[in-house]
Amino acid sequence: MSSGKLTISKPEIVELDEVKLAGKSCSTTMEQKDVKIPNMVEEFHVGDIQNINNRINAPSSYGMYIDPPNWDPEKDEFTWFAAVEVSSFDELPVGLEGKVIPAGRYASLRYNPVEHKEVEPYSYLYRWIKESEYEQVGDFGFEYYEPFVGENTEYTLYFPIK
Repeated sequence: MSSGKLTISKPEIVELDEVKLAGKSCSTTMEQKDVKIPNMVEEFHVGDIQNINNRINAPSSYGMYIDPPNWDPEKDEFTWFAAVEVSSFDELPVGLEGKVIPAGRYASLRYNPVEHKEVEPYSYLYRWIKESEYEQVGDFGFEYYEPFVGENTEYTLYFPIK
């Protein structure tokens, strides 16, 4: 049995096309996020997702954070958006909303919460961008799941950069 530590892969720079998302959101603080977000995400994946008729690229889904201007992580709320890709925003089910991930350049990091328990992916990717020639832009980032299967789901984390 190997005692070697699994290391997280190096972030990659990717160009993404625009993605239309339909989903559900909640506002939370960093302090409350570990309770509020999983509850809302579970509600979305168990119930609301069934009502989205124009979903594309199933079974993939998204988790997106959106920070307010001049966000202070110590006290300010941010928005978490659980969503799936849709072909259009026509006929969104009641209680769901549409958001767009803009086309552009992103730093991406593949993350497995079971294998990489000792790594906090958001801090890791943020620090990697700070130490690179890139600059993080925008007030959002997102996780991409193929598919979402609960708290131990592997995902790719994306931050917009220039």
